[in-house]
Amino acid sequence: MGATHLAQAEEFQPSMVIIIDDLGYNLPNGIGIVNLPFPLTLAVMPHTPHGALLARKGAASDKQIMLHVPMQNHAGLRLGPGGLTLDMDEKEFKQVLRKGLASVPYAEGINNHTGSALTEQTLPMQWTMDVASELNLFFVDSRTSAASVAWQQAVAQGVPALARDVFLDNDTSQDALETQFQEAMDIAQKHGSVVLIGHPYPATIEFLSQSLQRLDEAGIKLTSASALIWQLKSHLYAL
Repeated sequence: MGATHLAQAEEFQPSMVIIIDDLGYNLPNGIGIVNLPFPLTLAVMPHTPHGALLARKGAASDKQIMLHVPMQNHAGLRLGPGGLTLDMDEKEFKQVLRKGLASVPYAEGINNHTGSALTEQTLPMQWTMDVASELNLFFVDSRTSAASVAWQQAVAQGVPALARDVFLDNDTSQDALETQFQEAMDIAQKHGSVVLIGHPYPATIEFLSQSLQRLDEAGIKLTSASALIWQLKSHLYAL
């Protein structure tokens, strides 16, 4: 976790990135996220009925757009279109990933949807970073497995990268959302930055609409994924 964070220093304001995953299937929920007046980062599923529209609307609302690419998982969950699996060779893998990116306008980065199996394997993560490097994209490891090598492979190949710290809404009860949000705020204040991932659930949309103004009061800046990556790089160069 600490490797992707700012060392706490007086000259840096703590920062939070909030990525909203799984966009593209449910239009009303997606519009609810797009309409939140905050600089969220939107992770859009490939080849979905409303993904391209939500990506365009999100970009027009000054939100950063990512491809939320389905990757093979240990649970055997269905990936849907654009999924990446362990039985693909390099040519097919990269072709599927490029087509997924082409289906999401304005995509500036990639993060994984599920992927507990695929992100543990070095070779497919190298192929992922080859495409990211080729297209000047950043990568965010959703960290669906403690054994993920995705962030390490991004760094090894010079791809700008972050890793998820907290999931906001595995439980969408008010108490659970508050607990996770407070944990993210605590990490930002302690380590200088935090990456929080949520989903376009009605309870999450309502919670964010009521809670994000608290970041200003806590001295935490809500920023995009690429802006935090730039901030981290600038801090390292200044050391």
